[in-house]
Amino acid sequence: MEASGQPPPEPTPPPPPEAPSDDDTATTGWRLLGVLLALALAFACAVMVIAMLDIGDTPRCDDPAALEEERAETDDLVIECFDGSQAQKVISLVLGWPSAILAGIAALVALFFAATGRQGQLLLRLTGTAIVLGGLSILIGSI
Repeated sequence: MEASGQPPPEPTPPPPPEAPSDDDTATTGWRLLGVLLALALAFACAVMVIAMLDIGDTPRCDDPAALEEERAETDDLVIECFDGSQAQKVISLVLGWPSAILAGIAALVALFFAATGRQGQLLLRLTGTAIVLGGLSILIGSI
């Protein structure tokens, strides 16, 4: 109790809840970049799928039996071959296929981003992972 005789001050009301903001949606410029990124990722996905199919079907250069079999099937004098070890070939395929799949998924997410302006962070993570895996696949396959 206060000795001055004044009533205690009234408690202040809580602040009103904030209205949802549109800060988490992208601007038109970013959405247009999302469309371009979707096209680039779709192209990268197609290129990676073709490359992985080619690497998987190509015999190794140090396997004479596989080269002769390929020569008999195609009747070509010059045969393309994978100039690396079996481990390099397997690692290239193991890293390349997920890269192609992630690039395809990222292309779809980029289209979603272009339409809604949301999921930009997911798009960046998918794109970055696809690039890293694809780069490692190419690097290991060409060493």
